[in-house]
Amino acid sequence: MKELPYARQKKIVEQLNRLDRNECLRIEQLARDFNVSSMTIYRDIMQLEKNGEAKRVYGGIQAARTIDEAAETLPDAMPLPSQLPPYGDSAIEERFNRQLAEKQAIAKAAARFIRDGDVIAIDPSTTTLHLCSYLLNRRLTVVTTSMSVVLQLASSQTVDIILCGGMIRKSALSTVGPMLSGTLDQLNINRCFMSSHAFSYKHGLTDMTMEECEAKKQIILRSNEINVLVDHTKINRYAPFVVCSTRQIDRIITDAGTTEDGASAAILKKCEDEGCEIVYA
Repeated sequence: MKELPYARQKKIVEQLNRLDRNECLRIEQLARDFNVSSMTIYRDIMQLEKNGEAKRVYGGIQAARTIDEAAETLPDAMPLPSQLPPYGDSAIEERFNRQLAEKQAIAKAAARFIRDGDVIAIDPSTTTLHLCSYLLNRRLTVVTTSMSVVLQLASSQTVDIILCGGMIRKSALSTVGPMLSGTLDQLNINRCFMSSHAFSYKHGLTDMTMEECEAKKQIILRSNEINVLVDHTKINRYAPFVVCSTRQIDRIITDAGTTEDGASAAILKKCEDEGCEIVYA
């Protein structure tokens, strides 16, 4: 089991404190040391810098100024960091590895429906984040509100990326808010791929936050085809905010575990009867 971000960041700070003043730790080496992705280390660095524990340098991280040095430039009312708080985005890593095999299978199945030359949209869910690994050598334009998706695809020579502007929702590393329409209104999206917290026949696709819900709705409005990626643990459940109704969805891609639950299987059968394509990964 991988370390939680808090524990990993604490060890990074300990390593930094053992270095000489001008030395730094490289992102690639930290990723190897902790057996995580460079994207994960980059998020650690952002959090450590935010907390005043370190500072970014080209390609890595360096120890911040000492407490005495920092105190000289801080107003009296501003408390100095006394401990490293829990990492604000830990939910992403935890959810990314939850139902891992199912999410990978769903993402692989979803990639079959993407054609070279497509303009596709990918939302900030962890299920759709797995889709990125199947797109690196495709000729596509990817529209997204997810900084994590951007980082996953940034190394591709063939994928063009459009990150929709807006307010940053730090807990999900995603953009939200009314400014999204400024980008999305200029696009025609062939097909979008999204997930959410829950799906049911009666309530449709639902989410836990209004901001993410509204962002997903704006993507749907510009998309010709709606693909929903949900593993079996999300079916026959609902959350407070409606993303879209069942009838708006063109295709649902789920894992074979859905067929083992009678209620979930019945829900998808109803959707299929109404013209929604069901794909079991």
